[in-house]
Amino acid sequence: MAAGAVYSSAGYNFGSLESIRRQAKEIGDRVQRQSDARKKEQEETGLIKNKDGDMVEISSLTDKQVDELNHYHDLQLVSPQEAMIGFMATDPHAEEVEESKRLGAKCAKIQDKMLAGQKLQPEEKSFLREHYPELLAKAVQMEMEAEQLEKRLRSCKSNDDAQQVYLEAKMNAVSQLTKEDSSAMFIIAALDETFNRHMGRGNSHTTFDFSQDKKLDVYA
Repeated sequence: MAAGAVYSSAGYNFGSLESIRRQAKEIGDRVQRQSDARKKEQEETGLIKNKDGDMVEISSLTDKQVDELNHYHDLQLVSPQEAMIGFMATDPHAEEVEESKRLGAKCAKIQDKMLAGQKLQPEEKSFLREHYPELLAKAVQMEMEAEQLEKRLRSCKSNDDAQQVYLEAKMNAVSQLTKEDSSAMFIIAALDETFNRHMGRGNSHTTFDFSQDKKLDVYA
């Protein structure tokens, strides 16, 4: 089982599922020890504390009433936070939630890489193919657009030609950007990365200076 996903609720950080289960066992062991000690005292004194905090004769109560009081006192040994830990430790969907968080965290890192216009590694594509095929399709499209721009840039004879090719490709991607489909964001990032990398080649090893909005000659 993968660890690392952190669960939180009402301001509490409970840690990973593995940590939650470890904490739940510790809580359960503590409650059991205290419960056993209380019952031993009851056997020795013949008294039990009722819900009002008064000591009463056990002989005056039925077995069911005694069991209910002991259960009540056991519950008082557990704080709301500890009760939540116990619930999460026994949740039948806990492992699914943990796995989902793990996959989501890994996908987020890959998506950040795509938003930076970077090409994905084979293992990252394999991960997307298995778990997030829609995002893989966007990654493939973004790489195709970047490769096409790269080919066109290689045929350019001047900075002006290169900039024009780049701007045309970018404007085309921007025109495809909608609220319903953000795929173009990845394409735009890839185009930017491709153009900047291309402009950094050549004898002068200079780049396109966007801050100054001017071209630096790389075709010298």
